[in-house]
Amino acid sequence: MIARRQPGFCRLFLFGLLGVWLGACSRADDPPGLAGEWLVDLGSVDCGVTPVASFSAERDWMLFWIRHFHADEDSGRRSSITSPALLRFEDRRLVLPAGPADRTGGPSFTPHRMCWDDAGDAVYVRRSGRSAYEEPHWYRAGLAVDSRLERAGSPPVSCREPPEVEWQWYRERVLPDALRGGLVSVKDGCCAAELRRADGVLLARYEARSRLSNQVSIGYLAWSESNRRLAYRVSEEISWWFGRPTRSFVIDQPGHPMPLDGRVYAFAWRGDHELIACAGRPHAKGGGNSLKSWRFAPP
Repeated sequence: MIARRQPGFCRLFLFGLLGVWLGACSRADDPPGLAGEWLVDLGSVDCGVTPVASFSAERDWMLFWIRHFHADEDSGRRSSITSPALLRFEDRRLVLPAGPADRTGGPSFTPHRMCWDDAGDAVYVRRSGRSAYEEPHWYRAGLAVDSRLERAGSPPVSCREPPEVEWQWYRERVLPDALRGGLVSVKDGCCAAELRRADGVLLARYEARSRLSNQVSIGYLAWSESNRRLAYRVSEEISWWFGRPTRSFVIDQPGHPMPLDGRVYAFAWRGDHELIACAGRPHAKGGGNSLKSWRFAPP
């Protein structure tokens, strides 16, 4: 029994030494970031979909996505269920889902197949096909507090699809110039990265916080509606299997990035003055991912 426990004990001991070593080789703790406000009490928000959130024409409604898991009674296999969630900004009311968030049944939907029927005050989402031979169906939800997701025909031709932009540093070269906003991400060797405007003005520079780091990168960038503010994420890798916690920032003037508190994974701007982001919830709140909001004063 003792021999079997030794490998696990050794791993824990080595990880403990690594933590102490990294702490000794790292710089001082980062300053506290802007706290923001939790929008919904959910721990199942899907941070990986594109876009992470989209808005009605007047920006008074927001649609995002939640993911749950269903266990098959016969096989025991778990399959994911992706569902739309609808929030009214006037009172921060969660209209969909109307029942418990952790549902275990029902259809799953395709996040990149949705659109806003601005004329009809509704949103359309399409169910995922369970097989290659099944025709996926559309569902409709009205923009009202008593709304329900109901089976519908195809959405109208005028139904507005949200832009699908993946602001990821490793795909930066495929971004259209209009969406890039004159932004240039520059690597300075292995352990520093800069954000510059096309005219060369330095927006922000980040250097490794640990002597052991071998890569610093800037990614997941998102401009506000009129390019007034920029949100982005900074990553720092120690090795291929370990990295320091990511940090996220907002810039509204060159050289003065404002840090955001916590783990922030993806961004969506509501105009120029409110940032919506998918963020990790503290363990005290149950963990998982949910949505936060940061508000910035007009210039």
